Amino acid sequence: MPGTEVQSWVKFKEWSEEYGSDVISVEVFGQHVVILNSTTVARDLLDKRSSKYSDRPTLHMINLYGWSWNLGFMRYGPVWKEHRRLFRQEAEYPEAKMHQPHALLAARRFIKHTLGEPTNWTKHLRYMTALVVLSTAYGIDVNPRDDPFVEVAEKANDTQAKAGNIGSYLVDFFPALNYLPEWFPGAGFKKEAKEGSKWVKLLPDLGFQLVMKNYVEGTGKYCIATRVLDKLQGDPDHEHKESVLRNVLAIFYAAGSETTISSLSTFILAMVLHPEAQKKLQTAIEAAVGTDRLPEFDDVEHIPYLHAVIRETLRWQPVAPLGVGHATSEDDVYNGYYIPKGAVVVGNSWALLREEGIFGPDTDKFKPERFLTQDGGLDTSMHHEMAFGFGRRICPGRNIAYSSMMITCASLLQSFSIIKAKDDYGQEITPKAEYTTGMISFPKPFDCEFQVPSETMRRLMEGDTESVE
Repeated sequence: MPGTEVQSWVKFKEWSEEYGSDVISVEVFGQHVVILNSTTVARDLLDKRSSKYSDRPTLHMINLYGWSWNLGFMRYGPVWKEHRRLFRQEAEYPEAKMHQPHALLAARRFIKHTLGEPTNWTKHLRYMTALVVLSTAYGIDVNPRDDPFVEVAEKANDTQAKAGNIGSYLVDFFPALNYLPEWFPGAGFKKEAKEGSKWVKLLPDLGFQLVMKNYVEGTGKYCIATRVLDKLQGDPDHEHKESVLRNVLAIFYAAGSETTISSLSTFILAMVLHPEAQKKLQTAIEAAVGTDRLPEFDDVEHIPYLHAVIRETLRWQPVAPLGVGHATSEDDVYNGYYIPKGAVVVGNSWALLREEGIFGPDTDKFKPERFLTQDGGLDTSMHHEMAFGFGRRICPGRNIAYSSMMITCASLLQSFSIIKAKDDYGQEITPKAEYTTGMISFPKPFDCEFQVPSETMRRLMEGDTESVE
């Protein structure tokens, strides 16, 4: 339930070890829930048998909030396929590279804002992720403070984070609760849904109305919206396709902003806790970029240790430890286990990314070297994709998310050394690697300091960020 600190992904792994099975089945108020705790079974079912495992369970609280337009929660079928097709064609290479100028600009602004207000780095991070997504999708800029679109999106995404895991609310297991009046004891979720739905329903319309206005007036910047709208000129089905576009553009923000904030916050936490890894990465970045300019995408794509650090960040503390539950569209039998139609099937990414048989010993520790070969190259046989989901439901925006992390992490570590904050007595404060519960998991708030290595670097950060556009 909301507010609890029990991390279900940890408990599921403990059950797996206790009962000696990678497949755990529980029945919650008549609903079968199957948890997959190893890569082998997750791939066997969610990847190899994806035709049976690509549906979504009905999340009643998510529906009450109004998330029916969100690709991630749609039931498997023609509507989902249409949305997924458009999202993929805009989010995968080579089209995905169009986001790189926006990501580069956002990274430069992030380090500049952090230089000016280092204690507000979490606020700057939120602004940065909004800028990448909104400029890529809608061609719109973002105000560093009190941006109305960001405010709406944050309130909407808060509902998604709270209700995205099945069982977060009892109504997921007792749909009859939907019929209770708002004032009835136990129906407080309806008032909560009514308030949150205002923001969820507003999210797709707000940006699309602006981009359509700019497009009609001929003032719209080149972005996903304008590119697709150009293709729809003269299409007899343009109204329907514009509706799909409206949803997909909002999905870019709903799916990309909070997840990127979580992963980059984890990166900063890891650098604070592991100064040896930070120093090694700074050395690798300096060797590729030098000290008289800021990183570009052509630089960061060829730094093996940077890739290793990012993949270890995604492995060590996955953004969505349980992802979004799958649902079976027909009965199935796997290794003697009967899995009925309509069962909720959860891939425990947190457990899979800690398998010692794949990632080596000490999987609770942050060790980027596990992704490198003996000669220091990137070990391409080591996979981290479980952090992005499974099968036909794997995150279609993972390439954009990954490359945005590359340029941000490289820019940040070339510009600063991230060190432990100190208390009033000058003693270092070691942050704890503690995380929130919910569909998306964030590091709990922690303090750190950003130390500028040289005046040359300070001048580079203070330069004109607009020149990257």
